[in-house]
Amino acid sequence: MKAAVIGLGWVAREVWLPRLVKHPDFDVVAVVEPRPEAVERAAALVGGAQVYGGFQELGPHEADLVFVLTPNHTHGALASHFLRQGLAVFLEKPTGTDFAHLRLLEDAARDGGGRLLLSTAARHRADVGELARLVSDGALGTPRHAELSWVRSRGIPGSDWFARRETAGGGVLVDLGWHVIDVLHHLWGASGVRHATALASSDFLTRAGWGADWHAGTAGLADADVEDQLTALVVTERYGMQLRFAWASHEPVDRTRLVLHGAEGTAELTTTFGFSPRRVDEPTLTLRQAGAERRVPLPPAGVGDEYDQQLDALAAELARPDATDRALREAREALAVVEACYRATSARWTAPETNS
Repeated sequence: MKAAVIGLGWVAREVWLPRLVKHPDFDVVAVVEPRPEAVERAAALVGGAQVYGGFQELGPHEADLVFVLTPNHTHGALASHFLRQGLAVFLEKPTGTDFAHLRLLEDAARDGGGRLLLSTAARHRADVGELARLVSDGALGTPRHAELSWVRSRGIPGSDWFARRETAGGGVLVDLGWHVIDVLHHLWGASGVRHATALASSDFLTRAGWGADWHAGTAGLADADVEDQLTALVVTERYGMQLRFAWASHEPVDRTRLVLHGAEGTAELTTTFGFSPRRVDEPTLTLRQAGAERRVPLPPAGVGDEYDQQLDALAAELARPDATDRALREAREALAVVEACYRATSARWTAPETNS
């Protein structure tokens, strides 16, 4: 497939572009980036691809698939532009920062015929795959309660737009929480939100030295107005969720935990999502049933392998006739949890719209 990449920020240069140029299914034919310095840094990766300064310059017949890898607040407008041209669009998370963005994408796909795919790399992790196997085999039984956390030691993103509500749509909940909530929905299915109680804080954003060193981050952003930590309890129609997400903390390592309590058993996965060098020594998956506990072997996996796995599956996903409907449904389900937590904390700059 001929691929075009919109935006040459960190996630494009460090995550997607190196994998796209090596993957046999893709030929990167164009990139769009208004900042000359970003184009220069990525030149070694994109080779002879056509470079444009604005997304309107990319013609509808130049690419088969467009990767939209830009700041959050631009996702709706950019993705809908290409969907209206009939192009397939791969959209980095979050799909949209409010439900109006999702309706924009839905209208554009319907009018133009383009197909929408979402970045869901965490689902493709090897350790998440083993957890999914326990769920599908019935080891846990009926879902009851999930404890979900992704707590970084020092990991505030380095791009300024992450720290501003206007451009990011929220803080750590939108950034890290979206991944983990999406994984839970993938494992247990989504469930309608009935109630949420949440507490958000920002203790580290204005302090220097708490940034993600793999993301060129230093933090110390004086005008930041998003949360760097969020804790929540969410009650849905089928199960409960206990959430904790933090860009920075007093922990020695970055740790991601998914604990699924079912009527027949509990599974606990402890690992590290993302690219942080401060990782747990060894990912572990434990199954507990009727007072007995056993370790579930995990296959070897490298940091970032899940992104390669998602690219491997992309052609088959694009071929699904319900690809866009499924992507939009999953986006609504994740955003419903995010919005419920923000309503409970009043952390958003405007009253969020309900999902009707």
